[in-house]
Amino acid sequence: MAVEGISGLAGTSGLTNIKQATPAQAQSSFTESLKSAIDSLNETQQASDKMTQDLAAGKIDNLHDVMIASQKASVALDAAVQVQKKAIDAYTEMMRMSM
Repeated sequence: MAVEGISGLAGTSGLTNIKQATPAQAQSSFTESLKSAIDSLNETQQASDKMTQDLAAGKIDNLHDVMIASQKASVALDAAVQVQKKAIDAYTEMMRMSM
């Protein structure tokens, strides 16, 4: 029984030509990603606050939607705090490394 090679890997030689980002480009990309995530978190918090205020003012009758918005904001904030903790842990670990 003859065993044939995997033909799907024949086109992978083009992967070696991928340009790597310079440190400045990588830093800029990371900064933009982080800023976008923080802006999204802020929008979620503001939407939740507005819905809560509208509920208190009697402009919204559906408590269910307000609670969903509040939980979305809470989960987003918890995720952001966890990412912050991991970033601080990574920084602390890097500072402990001897060179």
